[in-house]
Amino acid sequence: MINVVQAVVEAKVKKIEQWPVRSNRASQLGHPCERYLVYERTRWQEKALHDVGLQFIFDEGKIHEKAVLRDLEDAGLEVIEQQRAFEWKQYAITGHIDGKIQNNGNIIPFEIKSMSDWAWKSTNTLEDMTKSKAIYMRQYPAQLNLYLIMDEKEVGLFILKNKQSGLLKQIEVRLDYDYTESLIKKAERINGHLANNSLPDRISLDVGACEWCVYTHICLPEHKHEATLLDDPELEGKLDRRGSLKPIFDEYQDLDKEIREKAREKPEVVIGKWKLIGKWIEKKEYTVKAGKYWQTTIKALS
Repeated sequence: MINVVQAVVEAKVKKIEQWPVRSNRASQLGHPCERYLVYERTRWQEKALHDVGLQFIFDEGKIHEKAVLRDLEDAGLEVIEQQRAFEWKQYAITGHIDGKIQNNGNIIPFEIKSMSDWAWKSTNTLEDMTKSKAIYMRQYPAQLNLYLIMDEKEVGLFILKNKQSGLLKQIEVRLDYDYTESLIKKAERINGHLANNSLPDRISLDVGACEWCVYTHICLPEHKHEATLLDDPELEGKLDRRGSLKPIFDEYQDLDKEIREKAREKPEVVIGKWKLIGKWIEKKEYTVKAGKYWQTTIKALS
């Protein structure tokens, strides 16, 4: 029988490729590492390719974006200028906005972001984005602020979609001139490094940007190990399968965290065919942090 899933995975793998970066992209200028942004402009062809699991996530984001646009139109909202290109030649800043809503003479630029259930529920303000541990989340406010200033608009919207439930929420963004000016100055510094063939200083490793950085092998060569090339189709197939399962595993972790938080300090909960049993556990004396924690065991009822 044909392996349908494997065929899909192989098609996704073919979509993983590098593209030249000729400008400072609005979607990335919120990244905390300027060295990374310079590498994006100068050594993009050496970037470590993402795995097939992440490609599934990227493609899912596009599917959800189209679904949200359809929901807006079904609601009678007039959506215009979808994927309109922006370019600020003076600072080599470019981007494409998801669209604008035209309502009673007002035009409101918007960006659509699809999220896991846990991320969606924990993202309710612009500050939740700017202070997020996830770098991709911190880049969102920069992106929309740059679109606003390039479009000479004062107000925009983030439309957030819960990938699990399909629910939507919106976060209003008012143009922050001071923050946007800092992004423009960052773009100027990047352009200066390109002109001078130089690099910014490395950021502190504790920022969280280095562990999974696609330029670690260039920026921190001392962390690079000599690669061993293997010709092992079986192992390669398992790695591909692992990559395709990663989005499901991430969703599982988010759900598990939410379930355990709701069951906290409840000794016994029965819901549907499930039983949740909880208790306080005293930490051992030799553990780093003293005290106790709540442990929840989840069982299926027979």
